[in-house]
Amino acid sequence: MATNTYTGLTDSDMVQLAELGKLIQLGLSCDANGEGVPCRTDRLDVVGNMIKYLQLHDYTITDEVSV
Repeated sequence: MATNTYTGLTDSDMVQLAELGKLIQLGLSCDANGEGVPCRTDRLDVVGNMIKYLQLHDYTITDEVSV
């Protein structure tokens, strides 16, 4: 599979990014509780999709909490 020299991403990566982008936008647009923010389930789903999105760009995500 060819890699785009400008983006460093394959065609398959670009398809995944487009799908993840749609899912992220959809998840953030939900306001089922009428509070002006997505419900907890949708927020956590969006975070998972954002992690996948960043990993396609070679970011390393850790699950560390600093206090």
